[in-house]
Amino acid sequence: MNLNKEIYQVCGVDELIKSTCYGWETTINNRLLQCLLIYHQDKVFSYLNRCPHTGVNLDWLPHQFLDSHNEFIQCATHGALFMIDDGLCVHGPCLGKKLKQIKNKLIDNNIYLIL
Repeated sequence: MNLNKEIYQVCGVDELIKSTCYGWETTINNRLLQCLLIYHQDKVFSYLNRCPHTGVNLDWLPHQFLDSHNEFIQCATHGALFMIDDGLCVHGPCLGKKLKQIKNKLIDNNIYLIL
């Protein structure tokens, strides 16, 4: 088991606050990793961009992860709704399952993911 974590700079906190949502991707060990970040209630939440139902990406347009009321993360494929603060599915085909949360850290006004 690899306990060595790496940090990756994603974006400035001001950029995330302005847009509310941000999709980010990188390649690690020849595998594409896609993540999403959401600024909500003065906190940054980050998850893998993968629906637990089928494994598809959640966004239907770049950086579009929230429902029309900006209350839930919404899967564009089947309409599943997830709580922003913990990734729990509260509606849809993966009810009760969670998005995989990614740790993040704010350093010098920039957001980093810890992978």
